[in-house]
Amino acid sequence: MTNTQKIADYIYYSSSRKIPEEVMNYGRLCLADWMSVSIGALTEDAARVVYETTKENHQRGKSHLLLGGIADSLTAALCNGTLAHCLDFDDTHIKSNTHTSGPLWAATLALGQELDSTEEEILRAFITGFEVSTRVGYGVGEIITEKGWHCTGIFGAIGSAASACVLLKLNQAQIINALSAAATQASGLTVSFGTMAKPFHAGKAAFNGILGAKLAKNGFVAQQDMFAINGGFISALVQDKTAELTAVHFDNWEILNNSFKPYAACHLVHPAVDCIKKMLEKIMLDQIRQVKVEVGELAMQVTGHKSGKPQSPLEAKFDIRYCIALALKGADLMVKDFSDQAIYHPETIKLTELVDVKASQEMGYTSAKLHCHLKNGATEIFEVAISKGHPGRPISWDDMKIKFNHLVDNQHLWDHIRLFGERKPFTLLNFLNK
Repeated sequence: MTNTQKIADYIYYSSSRKIPEEVMNYGRLCLADWMSVSIGALTEDAARVVYETTKENHQRGKSHLLLGGIADSLTAALCNGTLAHCLDFDDTHIKSNTHTSGPLWAATLALGQELDSTEEEILRAFITGFEVSTRVGYGVGEIITEKGWHCTGIFGAIGSAASACVLLKLNQAQIINALSAAATQASGLTVSFGTMAKPFHAGKAAFNGILGAKLAKNGFVAQQDMFAINGGFISALVQDKTAELTAVHFDNWEILNNSFKPYAACHLVHPAVDCIKKMLEKIMLDQIRQVKVEVGELAMQVTGHKSGKPQSPLEAKFDIRYCIALALKGADLMVKDFSDQAIYHPETIKLTELVDVKASQEMGYTSAKLHCHLKNGATEIFEVAISKGHPGRPISWDDMKIKFNHLVDNQHLWDHIRLFGERKPFTLLNFLNK
């Protein structure tokens, strides 16, 4: 069987697949994270602009918009998917370098509401979409990012299409066409990082996935082997052939390898931040003359060439010097630390002058090394192999509760739980099981 056929079969037989409780629990954890970062972003301009731009489609369906009202599933997926990625605080699957839940939960919830799907069908569809998205992107995400593509816009669309195929109960032929229709729309450029376009990639991925599945249901025919090894999909994204899709095997649960962010910034800065926090357990700030931080080459490419003096909150999330300075002053690196007021704080800007960052081939996505040069002439070295939130150092439900409470006012939370619970039997309370 080809990769494409294997994927189609995996999606088609999803309803009869036994899913371990641990996997179901991780699906719920992804939802808790998705809800927290989405509700926490309700005042973000990117979400507001997308919401206002789609107003002509509001009140034309039964899929709930987190910013208020209802719409068709395509519009709800676009709006809620954008919202979920506005804070850049959502989860990441490292091997595919994709913020998987942002678009995938947006698409799954929107279409599930439209179709009156049960909770089990919705959770099963999400998990299936997660496994498909991460299999297609497995091992090529970092290279694709280096080539200038935003993996969330690409693999997020494929995962959203897979989930939509489950909910729409498509056959294998329709599934192949749905995945291919979603893949041919997939896009998103890393040059857009630090602007409103980055969260829009997530919303558009959710939209593209549902659209691909609905087209296929109505007879749309697309490329029949989109995910062939060295085929058209990967060769279009990586034209120098430095990456290839591997043979797809569904022999484990990739959702268990998902990573959750403890800090409201680009995931690539997290290892350096953890290094600073580790250093400050031993060394006082006033003892430090300079900190030299070694990070992975991708972290340097995406976040290391900034000035340390960001001009917007979005830019600040992708400025490793600014994030390190926040950690030096003892900040939690939560949303408040990236506000319009916070980014111009003189103390933070002054601390960026202590920071030097360089790329090291010894460092990867989750690691960093810090050389702390003290005023007395001594040097201390600190290293983090796996930053918090990744497999190996996972966050717990208690950690998630801290993040959730930081982002979500209690009354706001209950308002949205009621909003999602208006149509029985769908309730977020049962989903979260917490």
